Amino acid sequence: MNGWIGRCLRVNLTEGKHSIEKIEPDLVERFLGGRGLGVKIFMDEVAPQTDPLAPDNKLIFISGPLVGTGAITGASCNVITKSSLTGALACAKMRGHFGAELKFAGFDMVIIEGKAEGPVILSIMDDRVKLVPALEYWGRSTVDTEQLFKDNLNDQWISRETFMATIGPAGERLLPLANVVNDRFLSVGGAGVGAVMGSKNLKAIAVKGQHSLQVADGNRFVQVINTLINKLNSAPLTSQSMSQWGTAFLVGLCNQKGILPQDNFSKGTLSLKNIGTEALNSAFVLRSRSCFACPVGCIKKTDFKHSAYEGRGMVPTYLAIGSLGVNCGVNDLEVIGMANMLCAEMGLDPVATGGTLATAMELVAQKALTPEELKIDLRFGNGEAMLEAIRLMSTKGGHAKRLGQGGKALAESFERPEVFMGVKGMPLAPFDPRAIQGLGLHFATCNYGPHHLYGNTFIDELLNVHEKIDPWDIEAKPQLVKEYQDTTAVMDSLGLCSWPLMGLKFKNYVPMVNSCLGTSYKAEDLLELGERIWNMERLFNMEAGFDETHDVLPDRFMKEPVTEGPAEGQVSRLQEMRPEYYRLRGWSDKGEPLPATLSALGLEK
Repeated sequence: MNGWIGRCLRVNLTEGKHSIEKIEPDLVERFLGGRGLGVKIFMDEVAPQTDPLAPDNKLIFISGPLVGTGAITGASCNVITKSSLTGALACAKMRGHFGAELKFAGFDMVIIEGKAEGPVILSIMDDRVKLVPALEYWGRSTVDTEQLFKDNLNDQWISRETFMATIGPAGERLLPLANVVNDRFLSVGGAGVGAVMGSKNLKAIAVKGQHSLQVADGNRFVQVINTLINKLNSAPLTSQSMSQWGTAFLVGLCNQKGILPQDNFSKGTLSLKNIGTEALNSAFVLRSRSCFACPVGCIKKTDFKHSAYEGRGMVPTYLAIGSLGVNCGVNDLEVIGMANMLCAEMGLDPVATGGTLATAMELVAQKALTPEELKIDLRFGNGEAMLEAIRLMSTKGGHAKRLGQGGKALAESFERPEVFMGVKGMPLAPFDPRAIQGLGLHFATCNYGPHHLYGNTFIDELLNVHEKIDPWDIEAKPQLVKEYQDTTAVMDSLGLCSWPLMGLKFKNYVPMVNSCLGTSYKAEDLLELGERIWNMERLFNMEAGFDETHDVLPDRFMKEPVTEGPAEGQVSRLQEMRPEYYRLRGWSDKGEPLPATLSALGLEK
């Protein structure tokens, strides 16, 4: 199959055995690959009622068909499981080089099942698959684990070509906030996934290989790629803003519209003197790093020297500045950068961690919780206490471990559930849904929880790239949300990053897909596949106990208007948008896919 290796590696940790399976072309035709194919296989093999931390839960690492081919931004590997934080389906996005290297190592997909008797590392090196005892790695940070494993290879060239996905102490201790970190410091963006990996005693996966990939029409493929690169190089957001500052350029724009949250979503705008792009240039020496086959280079590297973290790291992104910074009342970029790197070291999801700390800070502000009880002075704006909390929550017990259980559990333990700003148990990404209505609808209805990269409506609501849309208006927002959700499902399934949609239209990708895979898709064909994938995920979550009562936002956004700034007076109008969204999806008023919808999408069984 063009674009594919065509092989799946199945690893049974309980038995210490592995097998190689063929990927069926008919499944690829119906579910495209990557996220779509991974979710389909996961649904076939794991019951929705399964305990996320039980051996019966599985982990699927899968790269889409365009990954490793040279297709622009063809680097994404999806990690699919049942989340220990939400209890819903999880599909984490892995950037960097791991996804391409997995294919070069000889596999499109790895299915991990069971539980190892003791800590292990799965090594996939040039078709050689083995489980390496990992007792000496257990308890180490993600950075130390990767470095030690590579040192033990005793070959600097093999070491340089080896890429790893690793859990830290948070995953080992099965904290719901734990995620997986790859390529040293890239978070996969899936809270709860790290705990599932830890529950299997799987410390890391290492991949390296020399397999090559075939495309259907090489000459046409190269021509299309060159055309798309030229388009990206002429689009201001992808050629200038993203390439210069990464996603941090969004800080100023979100602040101008009242979208950037402060103090657990309780305040509006602030001065950008300490956290804007100019401050970023002053605080760090920015060096660009690209994921595999990406011409944009939005990852910004730097060197840190601080008591909390020292070494190579990543300049804070918008998510870090919003979640670990402003929403916790912290406006010191150096501290925010340290917090982000500590999360990577400990294997914590930065968005979920920031949301949990903001919840704790509001509990302290309301005097429901005291710093003396926590033994950490967690107040809004106390950056040093935040750094201490991040390290302690993943390594210690008592109140520190209590923080690691997540904001929802923490708020409920103090009988203040209204203080938790999240959906389906996951804290919101740092966009105030009162000030960006479409994204708020997406947060409420997303299958994975309130993360913007599964339906990035801000590309039009905030940036006005393809359409000029008022973020505070609700007209046509249900249609916008559906389109971006379906589009993202397609991009994830192909293995493409969605950030270049700031410079490209979705239809621009179609010639690249067809010349690579030898298909004759039209844009609407691919979007129908995305709709199939979105509905399939909805069916799993319904069987896992989720319904329309979970398609909600916290009361704060529905009942408490923004008190200051550009969005003053705004509330989320979710209740007005959700019925139309359900109708467009072909769902009942209870959010259940109708039989006619399932039949049209080939999901009736």
